Amino acid sequence: MNLLFESALKVSVVVSIGLLAGTLLRQRSAAFRHWVLAAAMLAALATPLLMALAPSWSLPVQSAVADRGRATRPAAEASRRAASIAVTTTVTSTKTTPPAQSIDPVSILLAVWLAGVIVNLSGLLNGLWRLHRIAARAVVVHDGPWADAAHSLGEHYGLRRAVCLLQSDQAALLLTWGFFAPKVMLPTDAASWANDRIRVVLAHELAHIRRSDWIIQIAGELLRIVYWFNPLMWFASARLRLESERACDDAVVNLGVHGRDYAVHLLELARQFGRASQASFPASAITPRPSSLQRRVSAMLNPRLSRRPLSGLTRLGTIAGLLVVTLPIALFAQNTFATMAGTIVDASGGVLPGVSVVLADTDRRVRHQVSSDGTGRFELIGLPQGAYTLEASLPGFETFRQKLTLSGQDVNRDITLPVGTLQETIGVINGGPGDGPGAPPPDYRAGRRPPNCGPGTGRSSDPVRPSDGALRIGGVIRTPRKLFHVSPIYPQGSPAGTVRMNAVIGVDGRVKETTVTDDAPPALAQSAIDAVQRWEFDPTLLNCVPVEVRMTVVVDYR
Repeated sequence: MNLLFESALKVSVVVSIGLLAGTLLRQRSAAFRHWVLAAAMLAALATPLLMALAPSWSLPVQSAVADRGRATRPAAEASRRAASIAVTTTVTSTKTTPPAQSIDPVSILLAVWLAGVIVNLSGLLNGLWRLHRIAARAVVVHDGPWADAAHSLGEHYGLRRAVCLLQSDQAALLLTWGFFAPKVMLPTDAASWANDRIRVVLAHELAHIRRSDWIIQIAGELLRIVYWFNPLMWFASARLRLESERACDDAVVNLGVHGRDYAVHLLELARQFGRASQASFPASAITPRPSSLQRRVSAMLNPRLSRRPLSGLTRLGTIAGLLVVTLPIALFAQNTFATMAGTIVDASGGVLPGVSVVLADTDRRVRHQVSSDGTGRFELIGLPQGAYTLEASLPGFETFRQKLTLSGQDVNRDITLPVGTLQETIGVINGGPGDGPGAPPPDYRAGRRPPNCGPGTGRSSDPVRPSDGALRIGGVIRTPRKLFHVSPIYPQGSPAGTVRMNAVIGVDGRVKETTVTDDAPPALAQSAIDAVQRWEFDPTLLNCVPVEVRMTVVVDYR
């Protein structure tokens, strides 16, 4: 969806340039203005393709919030340290109320856009199908004044494509469509028209064919269909059609038809066809719409207007100029902004609301911060490409950290937060009194349970593990309570020192996997290991289920 709106913005810029150029060039001929706008719309159609295939250009931007990001960094560090320590003393409150189901606005916008595309595309295809059906019933005109005028004007225009004249069974239908096999649809009473009107009408319709107006009009319609939500595209499509008709009017006048005579024919055709509209067909028609009739007649009666046809050199120059403008617009910082989203859960799979998610832009020194919602979802939008550090923190859990690079593509990153690490520091004094080996451990398996946890494994009445497939809210931690403590003994003759070790408290509350992490004296290290391995705790519960938890122990021998 981000790509759609980004391309819509750039397409709007390109089309706006074409419209502005047409306004500034109002003293030039309608053929020139039409070609400038048509080239702009064709360039706009190519913009999404250029965005997808060509490399992006971007400039480093120093955000104004960088200083605020640096100012809040010490506070954020203090908050993370507090969260790491709080696991030994804080129990996260139980969350039992399932959150209301949130509605994804991106999905809604995408569905609305697709519905608009389908409706508008259906209108175009329906018009083409109606033209096909009417043409299938029409009679091909091989001879007579219409065929003679078509042959004469075709040679004058230098047409290389054979034009098929069709006489329909409808009295108010005069249309031109087709590119490789162009067709002119005539009304049912066309055979009774005067020769001068036949020449004027065919001169206008064959001018559409010479200028390839139909294929340009279809391209404009496709652009309007894709970006139907943008009023600028509707205005540009209507302006393209008007300039096309005025350019063909000029072509008729350039054949030697006086502007006043041509205006009379145009008004009589409008009166004859009445309110019958040709707008529902994807085709060109000399019959003016009510909104454009006055402007077209005024243009025909104005002798000062330029009616010069468009040369091949002018066409190439216009395309080159628009490419110079379009390429930087399409490629500059394309796909720069991305969205990062995901879901945060605990080790049991329960979602974690209220998690602080920070994405630090290391290039620009900017911090983007949000909190996960009631479903554990988070979303960070408008992220420029570059290097980032992602952090997710919640009291009672280990802080998640990861470095990543955004290249403009949306990223979905699901995060699992493990239970935080316990920390304990013990001082042992040489020659001081000892605490003794401690008391025998009680049977914690029959001991206390946190609220809302049933007996046994803690699953039977656990509200965060519903059996009906509903959303499971996690984050309910009961920190372990030491039940049996053994103090390390200072080894005789050993120097003072500090032993740092990592250990794991198993689901049964017993200590295992003790590992010394520094180069402590062997005797001190062994004394610390012997004591810590005898400690026992009641188990750490995550959502009423026993889990393993890591522990850091520091023993200071003095």
